[in-house]
Amino acid sequence: MKIERIELNNFGSYEDINSFDVMTDDQSKRIIIIGGKNGAGKTTLFTAIQICLYGHASFGFKTSGKRYLKEIYDLINNQARLDETKSAYVKICFSESRIDTDHYEVTRFWTWSNSIITEIFSVKQNGVLLDEEAAMNFQNYLLHLIPPELHKLYFFDGEKIADYFLDEQHNNIKDALLILSGNDTYELLYNNIRRLLNGVESGNESIAQNYADQRESLTKYSQEEAQLIGEIAELRTDVERLEADLNHENKAYAANGGVTLEVWKDLQNALKDEEERRERINWNMKSAAAEILPFIIVKDLLANVKEQISAERDLQAYRILQSSLNTSQFKRCISNTMKKTSSHSPAEDTKLLIHAIQSFFENRDLENKIPIFMLSEDDGFSILNKIAAVEEYNTATFSKDRRRIENSIQRSTEIRTQLQKSSIENFESHVKCVSDLTNQIERLKSELADKETALQGLQERTKELKKALDHSRKALEAELKKQSVSALSDRMLLLVEELQEQQYKKLIADVEYDLNRKFRELIRKDDFVDRIYLGNDFSLHLVRNQAVEVSALKITAKRHGAAALKGSLKQVGFQSLITQLNTTEESLGFALADFAEETITLPVELDYTRFSNGEKQVLVMSLYWAIMNQNHNKLPFIIDTPFARIDTEHRANITEKFFKELQGQLFVLSTNEEIRHEHMVSLEQQIAKVYMLEYGEDKRTRISEGSYFEVK
Repeated sequence: MKIERIELNNFGSYEDINSFDVMTDDQSKRIIIIGGKNGAGKTTLFTAIQICLYGHASFGFKTSGKRYLKEIYDLINNQARLDETKSAYVKICFSESRIDTDHYEVTRFWTWSNSIITEIFSVKQNGVLLDEEAAMNFQNYLLHLIPPELHKLYFFDGEKIADYFLDEQHNNIKDALLILSGNDTYELLYNNIRRLLNGVESGNESIAQNYADQRESLTKYSQEEAQLIGEIAELRTDVERLEADLNHENKAYAANGGVTLEVWKDLQNALKDEEERRERINWNMKSAAAEILPFIIVKDLLANVKEQISAERDLQAYRILQSSLNTSQFKRCISNTMKKTSSHSPAEDTKLLIHAIQSFFENRDLENKIPIFMLSEDDGFSILNKIAAVEEYNTATFSKDRRRIENSIQRSTEIRTQLQKSSIENFESHVKCVSDLTNQIERLKSELADKETALQGLQERTKELKKALDHSRKALEAELKKQSVSALSDRMLLLVEELQEQQYKKLIADVEYDLNRKFRELIRKDDFVDRIYLGNDFSLHLVRNQAVEVSALKITAKRHGAAALKGSLKQVGFQSLITQLNTTEESLGFALADFAEETITLPVELDYTRFSNGEKQVLVMSLYWAIMNQNHNKLPFIIDTPFARIDTEHRANITEKFFKELQGQLFVLSTNEEIRHEHMVSLEQQIAKVYMLEYGEDKRTRISEGSYFEVK
């Protein structure tokens, strides 16, 4: 299919008739460059081509209903829309080469009245207008040629194509590959056989139907298992990241002097305790200095004082005794006692006895003592106690107390230094951060535990279903010998299944080869990716061989088991680890423990969602090229914003290795910031026509052929 002419009348900013005559006899010139600044009409042209060929399907609508016609009405030129006598249309002339070359003219024509729009679709084949039924058949042919689900591949918007492949990408990749390569026929055949089996009347449930249902359930379980494994790996990664954040927060808070409120209070109390301890010791020292040390200096005199006080106490007691012996009461007591005896001279005997008693207690040494202090009994005891304290006082105690004070001062200095380095200024924000991180970790661990439980249950059900599926397959093979029509269908079901699997493997291998080659050609970084491959579900995987710390692998295996390693390394990295260690999944932990090397080179799967926008775009364009390379029909490509997100260095690569090698007619809609002079020179040998779109002050788009920004 090759577009020869595009004509727009009163469509968007294209007022009246505007045309692009792109036909050329030189088959090597297949690229049409259409330049224009933003708002000049490139996207309008892009939309017009889709609408002309596909009508309501270009918007994703199932019918040409009110919603579709409302979209068309909004696209009619504003000035023309005010005049209900005018009309609008988009016309595309193209040729299609099969056995012979046929020329077609497809037109969508619109009229309007009272804001109600009417569409007429017409097709001419080799100049002959087709009737309505033939025109609808041709519309269906176009839809089959480029199904609506593949519009984004041929109508390539550089700013949106990444989302098409990288969001839910394995579904879009699978659909695109199967349709472009014709392998969707296997799915259609498989589904038709299943419908046939459903229609076979039988008293018992079809064995093949049961087998197909179990296989479908197993596929669903496998998808759910892969999804759960991915989610578990992500959760484990998130938990590890949050735990690292928590550890970093605590270390950062401590590094900035942050302490807990309890530690801060303990330090303050410890400082206060040391101060109080010194006060007590100082008081004791001052007390000793005031009350004991002066007397220690005159310690020999204290002995004399002690002796004098003792003598004065004895003298006082002696005098009291002598005074008592001379009292009339004492003499009368003795006299009365003597009268009771057999004494013949009681009075004389009484005097003799009293004199004898007084003589007995007489102490000339005490009588010669001269009192100096004349202390009261209480004062005497008090002074003697103080003298005893002075005598018992150990002078080493003073030095010991000085050392105790010095030690206390040292401890206070250390505490003050710690307090100066410590802070509770950010304590509340730190506590909130720690609390938030802890809560997130607990929530994720709870979710992780739930998903691990769900995965375990799913794996058990999958294991049981595999056994049942194997049993059903054997039963099906046995039943094939007994069936007629149903048996043939059953055989076809198994055959299609095997053929489908073989074709899928070949198709994936072809795409992987083209994808890896094209990505290496386009990307400017060496060794950026070592391998790109598609999974069995057509999911996209990029791996890079890099050294991995064995210690980290050992920790993960010890804490979470081999399943965690499988989730983090993905299937390709995990299988490489097992192969290099020459072990099994069950014995992996022991093999790692015995592995002496510090690092091991593994194919680590890269997360392309973390690539830069330019790197993503290069990946998508490589994937696009590899997918389109599986299509054997030469169809035109219309590319809007070709260099979205692409830097200057990559643009040169894409010009040489993408645009020049893409098969089929190519329309490139570009601004002056994308396709530049150096790119035009590179593409010169393949450029058929160049157009320049300019949006004037009269709000109309004008087309200049042979002109392109600074290139004339």
